Amino acid sequence: MAALFMLLIPITSHAQVKWGEVFNKFKLEVRADGEYTTTDTTPNLGFHGKYFNFMLGGNLGGGFSYYFKQRIVANPGTVTFFDNTDFIYLDYMPNKNWRARFGKDAMALGGFEYDASPIDVYFPTNLWRNIYCFQLAASGAYITNDGNHTFIAQVSNSPYVNYNNLDYDAGLVAYNLYWAGNMGHVHTLWSTSMVEYKWNNYLNMTMLGTKVIYDKWDLYLDLIHHALSADDWGKNFGMVSCANYYFTPQFNIFVKGMYEQNKSDVTLGSSVSMDHQLAAGHTTARYGLGFEWFPTKEKNVRLHIYGCRMTDSYDKVVPDPSAAVPGATINKHVTDASWNFNIGATWTMDFHKLF
Repeated sequence: MAALFMLLIPITSHAQVKWGEVFNKFKLEVRADGEYTTTDTTPNLGFHGKYFNFMLGGNLGGGFSYYFKQRIVANPGTVTFFDNTDFIYLDYMPNKNWRARFGKDAMALGGFEYDASPIDVYFPTNLWRNIYCFQLAASGAYITNDGNHTFIAQVSNSPYVNYNNLDYDAGLVAYNLYWAGNMGHVHTLWSTSMVEYKWNNYLNMTMLGTKVIYDKWDLYLDLIHHALSADDWGKNFGMVSCANYYFTPQFNIFVKGMYEQNKSDVTLGSSVSMDHQLAAGHTTARYGLGFEWFPTKEKNVRLHIYGCRMTDSYDKVVPDPSAAVPGATINKHVTDASWNFNIGATWTMDFHKLF
């Protein structure tokens, strides 16, 4: 990092290249949490580093720009060269209405929980935790004249390349259509996708995120639906909602809740899980309350605390206590429940603003 900084210093001394254009984003951000989770046996307790991100972005001239975000982790990548890179893409905007993009990008999926930077998300849905959302992709976007609506068509590698430990050229892709709308107090992030899980077989994912924003509060509701076949509707879905109330610009309270289920006949009838967002036959719920405090005016430090309840319901094979034959089993519906309490800090070192 020091070497990179020393290389960049001379750039600012040449009039033909301006720091503010080529490097309009240059920062590090860090989050560390202390966490306590109740279990049936020994509780889990400890402190851990959550995120360490390096971000760089800027304009290259001629309508071209770039963005790079590296999630710095201790283990090497396993699938592709860009495994631990969230974003590394090139944009081209010939005018304010059209944009083309190529590189490592987030899959163009709707929903406000999904859209948030991972460092800003607390007790997320199973879909958020399990989907391989950062993929090499190509996309085209149309932006309306007022900038309030963006429509995106994107083709990316399928996350099933990662799930099934395949090479990048396995031929599995995802097709995503996306709309981001701004209608004053109401904002939308809607999408529908066809995600290839094996050759010429697709999972449909529809994600509808709607958010209401006012000065002192905001509220979003994300609706999520998956279907592995034409007659698989209404069995595999989820919803997540979060409300914030801002006592001051530096302090807010939030309430968040979610529900997810996977009762897909296609998945239940398969020996291999075909929808990796939630295990077949499971129903999960999470709900909780938390606070955020930004002690500095620049909001480059954030302290948070939250508590949430987590449940997971499913059928489990257990010994039959009433059976006359030893070793006989029955299916029993069980619910695992636990509490999670978390306190942590996030801090951002924005070198672009500093220099």
